[in-house]
Amino acid sequence: MATLTFVFSDTVAEETAAAFAEHEGRIRQRLPSVEVRHTGGTSVPGVLTSGDVDLQVRTEKQSFASARDALCELYDPLYPEAWDEKSAYFFAPGSKPPVEVALTVIGTLDDLQHGEAWQRIAADPKLITRYNALKRAHEGGSQDDYNAAKRDFFHDNFRL
Repeated sequence: MATLTFVFSDTVAEETAAAFAEHEGRIRQRLPSVEVRHTGGTSVPGVLTSGDVDLQVRTEKQSFASARDALCELYDPLYPEAWDEKSAYFFAPGSKPPVEVALTVIGTLDDLQHGEAWQRIAADPKLITRYNALKRAHEGGSQDDYNAAKRDFFHDNFRL
């Protein structure tokens, strides 16, 4: 089992920005009308991160199914048991750095968590400090425990 390790986003900024640009272009070729955002820890300076690149693909409700189908052709499914009519998750196998994609319907709770929440974190040094403390507390620990703590963080700070 891999050990959880984190680095400051600034130390991987160039490679994560390049990965975002590559995958944003790939997605826009198939889905020109969606909004693609770089989210997650690598999108915020000074945040501890595992170094993976999170992309949020935002679409209107009526375009969700076709966007999901197009992303299924570009990426592998991630957490398919968590998919519903408002969100779906994907990953780019073999990508370095690792790339994950969250498809969300604009205005939903998943949309908030994958987008606006990160904008709020970026704008609030206290949230950055709390988020980094969460990461430090779980470094070297269990992925399941970390995932649960991260869910709690977003719920507690953003009322998700």
